[in-house]
Amino acid sequence: MMQFTFITRVDANIDEVSRKFNKELLLKLNPPFIKMNLLRYDGQHTGNRLSFQIGIGPMKQQWDGIITAHRYTQKDWLFRDEGLKLPHPLKTWKHTHALKSNGKQTMIIDRLKFEGLNPFFTAMLCLPFILMFWMRKPLYKKHLSTR
Repeated sequence: MMQFTFITRVDANIDEVSRKFNKELLLKLNPPFIKMNLLRYDGQHTGNRLSFQIGIGPMKQQWDGIITAHRYTQKDWLFRDEGLKLPHPLKTWKHTHALKSNGKQTMIIDRLKFEGLNPFFTAMLCLPFILMFWMRKPLYKKHLSTR
């Protein structure tokens, strides 16, 4: 199992940022090298489902997930999506989206845990996921900062 954590600070309070964590933001965060067709998005509460078709070139695969955790307080907010049906070569996927209040700023914390079908695939997936989440940092700032 591989684990990565990415932290981004945005200039907005936690209430403003959590309101903008929605379907529209998900579509804006899509990396340019992956074509994504969102098929279902119920929201970020426990039990909600999401489903999309992803493609690189002519190859298309289904990705279905479920929200397995959700918490919201005045100082922090999080939800976790876990893969139900994953594209090859993923075996497991857990992504925790967390927000931590820092006064007038909010820290966005993306925690990934994933595993490929074997150690080779797990290692092979590291660089694409690192790139994908590193590319989110300026997009978070652009779409979530209010100042």
